[in-house]
Amino acid sequence: MKLIKALAAKAPLKVEKVEYRDITVADLITAERITGKTEGWAFSAAVASQVATFDGQNLPPEEIERLAKNDFLVLLGALDMDAPETSPGE
Repeated sequence: MKLIKALAAKAPLKVEKVEYRDITVADLITAERITGKTEGWAFSAAVASQVATFDGQNLPPEEIERLAKNDFLVLLGALDMDAPETSPGE
C-alpha cells in the first residue's frame, strides 16, 4: 500500500504569536451561544476565539479550526482546557 499525503483544501493557519487571557464565565457563555454546545472541538475553538489573539488579530472560530492539530492542542493546554474526548465533527 502506498500512502500519499494530499494538500488540504485550505492551507493550515500559521501564526507566530498567540496572546491569551484567562477564560471568564462570559467567554464560556458566548462560546455556547456560538456553537450551541458546552463541549467539543467547535466549543473549544469558540472559547479560544474569545480569549486569544493570533498575531495581534481576533479570529473567528472557523479560522482557529484551521490551526494544525498539535498547535491547537498546545493552545488548549495553555488555556487550561482539556482536549475534547469526542472526535471532530461529532
